[in-house]
Amino acid sequence: MKTRKIKAFTLSELLVVLVITSIVVSLTFLTLRLVQKQITSIQTNFNDQQEIQFLERALLQDINTYNAYYDSKNDVLKLSHGKDSIHYEFTDNYIVRKKDTFQLKLVDKRFLIDTKEVKTGWIDALQFTFNQSYSTKNIFIYKIKDAAHYMNH
Repeated sequence: MKTRKIKAFTLSELLVVLVITSIVVSLTFLTLRLVQKQITSIQTNFNDQQEIQFLERALLQDINTYNAYYDSKNDVLKLSHGKDSIHYEFTDNYIVRKKDTFQLKLVDKRFLIDTKEVKTGWIDALQFTFNQSYSTKNIFIYKIKDAAHYMNH
């Protein structure tokens, strides 16, 4: 009787394929994890920038609508006009405005009146420096004054 030889892979060939496949799969998972970290950092940076832009718009509108007074003792910016008022409270990791909370790390804040820095008192401009996840951002907001303001002084 003739013995037929069956065409098949040897055990060593299968082991080599298995090792190569496991290397490719592990590289794929490593690359996927790196891409996920990159996407998370981009998302965090985008959210931080959105938060800063929202605060900047709110402050710009408020400082041009209300009279601004900074109280350094309580670390509060008080904006008032008639019976209406808004308060900004500053802490290390966030800023509170009415019902809004801005999750921003404030590194430096300066309050100015006619280009001179004040510690407590009426202001017409402010400068904030934020240190967020991957960048430092500065914003400068000032009250737009018309000619009548300068004529009355």
